[in-house]
Amino acid sequence: MNKRMGFWCLMVWTVVAVVPCFALYNRQGIPDSSEIRQKLVESWFTAPVEEVRGKVPELHRNNVGTVFQVRSEENGSQLMIVVAPRQKIAVDMYSGGQVSASTVDVYPATASGSWVLYRDIKSGTPLFIRYYFASEPEVYMQMNFSNHKVLADFVVFDGYAARGVPVGMPFQRLYKASFLEVFDLTESTLPWNYINIMPALYHPILQMIAVVRENLDRITPLEDAAYNEDGNAVYISTGKQRIESLEMREQQGLALSSAGFIKWIVDGLVIPVGGSYTRLEPLMAPTVQFRQGSFAETVGEEFAVSFSLDWTRNLAAAVLSTYSGRNFYYNTSGCDVQIEPFSAEIDEFGKLSNSLGYLKDTGYRINAIKGLLYVLAVTEPGKLYLGAVRQSHRPSVDSPEVQFFTESVAIFPYFDTSGRFQVVIFENGTELSLETFMDRYKDSYVHLVRINASERFFPQ
Repeated sequence: MNKRMGFWCLMVWTVVAVVPCFALYNRQGIPDSSEIRQKLVESWFTAPVEEVRGKVPELHRNNVGTVFQVRSEENGSQLMIVVAPRQKIAVDMYSGGQVSASTVDVYPATASGSWVLYRDIKSGTPLFIRYYFASEPEVYMQMNFSNHKVLADFVVFDGYAARGVPVGMPFQRLYKASFLEVFDLTESTLPWNYINIMPALYHPILQMIAVVRENLDRITPLEDAAYNEDGNAVYISTGKQRIESLEMREQQGLALSSAGFIKWIVDGLVIPVGGSYTRLEPLMAPTVQFRQGSFAETVGEEFAVSFSLDWTRNLAAAVLSTYSGRNFYYNTSGCDVQIEPFSAEIDEFGKLSNSLGYLKDTGYRINAIKGLLYVLAVTEPGKLYLGAVRQSHRPSVDSPEVQFFTESVAIFPYFDTSGRFQVVIFENGTELSLETFMDRYKDSYVHLVRINASERFFPQ
């Protein structure tokens, strides 16, 4: 850093969106470093490790003008050789009491277009190559070199969407191969549709999110509270009318439980089409049959252990029935999310573990849903999801563990205009980030049902 740069500090960091320029050589619009890498094989990729570790970073430009940086980094027992495209970072520079906007060049190892070779730091043996091609750094392809074979993995947020797929290309050929060559070679064997993102398809999702946000200040959390088909405030458990306070009426406020809040969102979709709110009684119809004589059946006779599961399933069926003009029930609607896009997962310790996927009448592990929501957002654009959270409770040390569905949430996954994956969650009249939701209910499960989003959204 020179003396002039030393007078300012970087206070605000914002990534400038990189607009893909769909060059003729790359129909995916991903910066390609193949012609640069052809010149780096002997000096970087196959050179002795100690020689590579001593090299200073180099800048190279491809034939369409994109600048790449070549550098080495150490990652435990591995040496990373990074070939990364240039990105611009917007910064505020402070100097002499003045603030001015500027940009700084950076070369993230996980940027779209980055190519990273991993070698064993002791022997120098090549281990694998990672290709980064998405706006999300946690979505990448990995080419593994094992027993003189090349096997491909496709990773989405610590989940293996494909694993160990044979690739008919020598590993050393990958040092020079373009992204387009690798894409064409694996087009039918890897799920490349997971990066086929069209931000314009998510406008109904954004519209609904904006409307819900505008109304959050009106909502007061209240147990057992909802509005029935006539728009009257009632107790969910009994259906009896509830007396609202004068202050709430004057402020046009709404008192809602977790389940009532989700119904309020759904009613905003149903009213413009059906002309009335969803009926309350059918929403509590049971959707789970417990094994006769089981502990779950015994507990279920006294407590509503599947309440939010029944509630969200029946709500989704009600929306579909209203929009289609036909009567659907939870088991005929096809609204349950049951996809299993991952064959294995990378756990919090970086180790491989088998993916449990979907469990009937239970759903998915909450600490593994980020990748699932990404896949759903890509493959089912314009849909929102109602989630029923299943938690565990043990009344006493000697008693069996009870599983029960309690909370209800509305989940809105989408991709913004820069192609970044986003998730907005609403629960009990508040907005949550995905990370907050996962932390709040870690070690629990969430069952999902799908609903089509709509710009015709007018909640009460």
